[in-house]
Amino acid sequence: MPETGKDYPLPPTFGRFPIAELESDADQREFAIPVRRREALWIAFEGPHSCPSAVKVGVGTVNAIDGRPWETGLRIDPQNYIVTATQYWLDGINAGKNFVRQFVAIAFGEGLTIEEQAARVLQGTIRLEVFAARPGRFAAAPEQEPSEPTYGPAEEAPLGLGAGGRIQQKIHADRYGLDTWDQTNPTLAVVRLLDAASFQSLTGRAAPPSPIDAATYACLGLPWFELYEEQATDLQPAEIFRHIRTVSSSESESDLEALRVRRVPN
Repeated sequence: MPETGKDYPLPPTFGRFPIAELESDADQREFAIPVRRREALWIAFEGPHSCPSAVKVGVGTVNAIDGRPWETGLRIDPQNYIVTATQYWLDGINAGKNFVRQFVAIAFGEGLTIEEQAARVLQGTIRLEVFAARPGRFAAAPEQEPSEPTYGPAEEAPLGLGAGGRIQQKIHADRYGLDTWDQTNPTLAVVRLLDAASFQSLTGRAAPPSPIDAATYACLGLPWFELYEEQATDLQPAEIFRHIRTVSSSESESDLEALRVRRVPN
């Protein structure tokens, strides 16, 4: 998504990332996906509308909804989770009124990942913690699908997520109430972001080719999407995300410095 200061509608998908389950311990399941630098991603929340869940989303140890360090349990003020029945997807960090800043993969070391700017521990992961509803609140949840083969632990250096362009999106307030969710036994999953070569080395599966770039996208007139959610309430943005440096900020600073050098008189 261009970083122009404009809020863009929701973009379409170029397909799912291939995902591989890694060796996990009893406390959490670990997965890996292949991403390329400057490749954007979004998270879809699927499942029956009649049986929603509460989900916390983290960029490493930073909560993507409230901008705070990852913590145990759910909180309502400020709300640190989404609800799957009303939040169909999440395209980025909660950085402003009715918009998010797109999740964009970028290497560690440039100071532009969200983790480098908002956390002390760098993981290169997406963290998902799911809380089911208390018994009797909704219809019974369907059985889980069989999992894919499991691969060895990931040792390759991960990529991180930076903040990209602005996408029109509301983060919905929980209309069911905090006491709806069973906080005694959540399910935690961690998704590691690996470059294409590392993913193939670990799993033996080739990463898909890079999707088309923004120029091709615009030239083809591919569609944007709108959600008709005028009655929905948007959560307050996370204060730390209001001023976070975006992935294009380093390029802009370099360009300005080059202009300064060229204007120095002989």
